[in-house]
Amino acid sequence: MSFLSIEFAVFFLSLFPVYWALAEHPRMQNLLLLLVGLGCLGAVNPLFALAVVLFASAIYLVSEKMAATGDVLQRKYWLRVGIVLALVNLCFFKYFDFFRPQLREWFGAGVIDILMPLGISYYTFQAIAYLTAAEKRPELRLKWQELLFHFSFFPTITAGPIIRADDFKTVDGIQTGFAAQIRSPQRTVIKPALAISLILLGLTKKWWLAGTLNEGWVKPVFANPLQYDSLAVLTAVYGYTVQLFLDFSGYTDLVIGMAMLLGFRLPQNFRMPLHAANIRSFWERWHITLSTWIRDYIYIPLGGSRINFTRTQINVMAAMVLSGIWHGYGWNFLLWGFLHGLALVALNIGDRRFGREALAQAFPWGRALGILTTVHFVCFTFVIFATPSLGDAGLVFKALFGGGRGWHMPDLGVLAMLALMLAALLFYRKLVWLFRRYVRLLARLPFWAWPLPVSAVLFFLMIVAPSGIPGFIYANF
Repeated sequence: MSFLSIEFAVFFLSLFPVYWALAEHPRMQNLLLLLVGLGCLGAVNPLFALAVVLFASAIYLVSEKMAATGDVLQRKYWLRVGIVLALVNLCFFKYFDFFRPQLREWFGAGVIDILMPLGISYYTFQAIAYLTAAEKRPELRLKWQELLFHFSFFPTITAGPIIRADDFKTVDGIQTGFAAQIRSPQRTVIKPALAISLILLGLTKKWWLAGTLNEGWVKPVFANPLQYDSLAVLTAVYGYTVQLFLDFSGYTDLVIGMAMLLGFRLPQNFRMPLHAANIRSFWERWHITLSTWIRDYIYIPLGGSRINFTRTQINVMAAMVLSGIWHGYGWNFLLWGFLHGLALVALNIGDRRFGREALAQAFPWGRALGILTTVHFVCFTFVIFATPSLGDAGLVFKALFGGGRGWHMPDLGVLAMLALMLAALLFYRKLVWLFRRYVRLLARLPFWAWPLPVSAVLFFLMIVAPSGIPGFIYANF
């Protein structure tokens, strides 16, 4: 059941009064949301619900083993056991397709297809973060049903954001851990005007804007790039990055808003990433819960920046390559991670040689040049991310550099789309200001008047949004 469907809207509106009727009993609220989460997984495939139950049970047993011993070395041993268990489980399901041709060559056609459980990447990351925190802070240890609730929280199970049991630091400050929220003796709706506005914003981004970009530009051009002129291909390349941002940040806005209505605070996942002046800043702003997870559980354990400059760059490269591999098992994902790692290493070398603000200080438009360079690097590398193989990515670049229909006078539609995307980039802060104005307007109105502005937005979306219910891109990872 898609979050964008009428069925889900009816379901959530029915769940809401039942959930808050249990306001005096937070444990019952937790149980209700646990059942909803497992029910959502089971509705897609009963085995998906079974997978998270078995996984949570295994992680719970490991955490109990850690808590049962007073020996530091024994706790670290069980921590390593839990992390290996989580990663083996993830790799088996996530990369089985990569090895299937070889397995069939060895064992014949009898090798069965294995379906990757929905949300496995996200609850695996949450499990590693939980075990690491519980090893240091035994009082953080969750009960079995609390841990299962943590892994199967229905707004985040499909595509995050990655929530941690313990507090953690991001560019937006300290994010509240989920364990404290699960155990809270009292819950209230958090900033209802903002929550409703975030839901509407998420629908606008995903259903209308991302859907229109995909159907009108990205999908047809990436399917047959050589049939288009170079400027149309360039527009589609830009369009894919914008679509991916709208799709994923729209999903995040939607689930953060839903969680706020249920009394939970989820961490921010985006902070104007396409306004980043360099690739490091981009990764501090894009998919924040993943980039901070990589920082805390890959980069820092490898040594971070504690040893020497050369080792730091090796750690950066390793973290980004692993980030690429996490997105998928194709060589294109490996190359994508490698290129981003290479860009970060080059930036670090440049910063060491010239200083961090050298570009901004050297030119009056230095920051603008940095943003322009970063946006183009991100857009061109996302071509590798967007295509199923390196060969398909090569066709896009071939068409981009004149190998398709070449360069000629563009039609007005291409120019209009380029102008719209440029205007959105230039005036993004103004768009954020308009959203905040809408939130303040809604907050000033009495509750009984809210249906009018909310219905106006929904009615507008029903008119302009493409037909059908689009899927969320990051649910594939």
